[in-house]
Amino acid sequence: MYKVLFINLFFSFLYPCAVCYGAPDHPVTEGINNAIMFLLATITFVLLCIVGSIFTLMKRARAVEIKRSSK
Repeated sequence: MYKVLFINLFFSFLYPCAVCYGAPDHPVTEGINNAIMFLLATITFVLLCIVGSIFTLMKRARAVEIKRSSK
């Protein structure tokens, strides 16, 4: 009962925005889509940097090991 009353009183606040409602040409929807793509690109860049650092450390460790074993 209280849920129905709450929804009826605050319906204008609970009404979905353009993104939730699905207006593909709305500027808010385009902005959210661009923000999601930017965040995905940022996460991908950071993860690739971490992987590159790990490979660099492995390569350096292997070079040091080869140098020590050749002495």
